[in-house]
Amino acid sequence: SLTDGLQVLRYNKTTAYIPHLDWIDDYQKQQEHDFDTEHLGSNRFATILLYMSDLEEGAGGETVFSHGWPPKQLEEDRVQFQDALEALRNSGDVSTMLKKNSWEEKMVARCRSRLNIRPHSSRAVLFYSQNPDGTPDNNSMHGGCPVIHGEKWAANLWVWNAPRGGFPGSPKNQEVVDRNRAAGKSPDDGQKKATFTNTKTDERMRNAELFFQDTFWSKFGFQDTVLNVNTYEGHQWNVMAGDKTLKTFVIDKKPNQMYSI
Repeated sequence: SLTDGLQVLRYNKTTAYIPHLDWIDDYQKQQEHDFDTEHLGSNRFATILLYMSDLEEGAGGETVFSHGWPPKQLEEDRVQFQDALEALRNSGDVSTMLKKNSWEEKMVARCRSRLNIRPHSSRAVLFYSQNPDGTPDNNSMHGGCPVIHGEKWAANLWVWNAPRGGFPGSPKNQEVVDRNRAAGKSPDDGQKKATFTNTKTDERMRNAELFFQDTFWSKFGFQDTVLNVNTYEGHQWNVMAGDKTLKTFVIDKKPNQMYSI
């Protein structure tokens, strides 16, 4: 009840994940579970990230904390984003694999200027998603840098400060619970299952990628597999190619949903 379970991750060449918080946002209190840890709610409190492969310096795949700077680095030695981006382009390290001005290219520049941890099979990272008063810690904003050479394997474990939704003792938004029961809604967690399929009939979708809102989720091109995700009503999933949004799906009330491009 206090963890989400161990999640194993595989990052192939160029695979990355944009900076995000592991703390779950429900500021409008739409869910029956109370995520507001500043008061009596429960949410992800800490993340343990375990590395299961070795990547050499310059091979990418680091975990970057986009609000942090390398420890013991003098302020005058800090590399600003535009300078890092220019140096990256001059190096030619990713010019043949990442498009100019793509979010992946910008991620590499961010990874080479901010606090980052390089994968090593005997290394683990522990960081906290909440401040002592229960508010979300924005300094925990982190992302997965694009893999430039090799392959990255890792596993993460999310730890909660109190029982998570669906378990005995988990905190509730009672007003939402009462409203849902009055409307005849069942007391489940509202989770939906969505399947996304690329039919390979639209050339624009050849190198498509799936995003949860603006967060990268997975490659979704002609060479990639069918994607199955757990999600919730009202969640927005975007299909993108480069910087263009080609298709948007909004999850509805059905427990099982199928989407095709």
